[in-house]
Amino acid sequence: MRPVFKIIIVYEIVFFLFWNFLYYSNSGIENWFETKTLTAVYTFLSTMALAFGFVYVVYITANLTGMIGKIKALKDPRKNI
Repeated sequence: MRPVFKIIIVYEIVFFLFWNFLYYSNSGIENWFETKTLTAVYTFLSTMALAFGFVYVVYITANLTGMIGKIKALKDPRKNI
């Protein structure tokens, strides 16, 4: 599987968990979702886009500074080689 797909899958899982936490932690949000459906969809999608942009900027910055290569070069401490 390509790394881009792994990033997308992790991204979707994180935001699914985030929205479930938000939905079940606040008792008034159910009513807000029912009365303002389009606003809720827009808020959900715009939050996902904002977070994706943030994650992408962090990834590109780590890639340009060489941090990704340093992380990949770390040895696995579980292996005794």
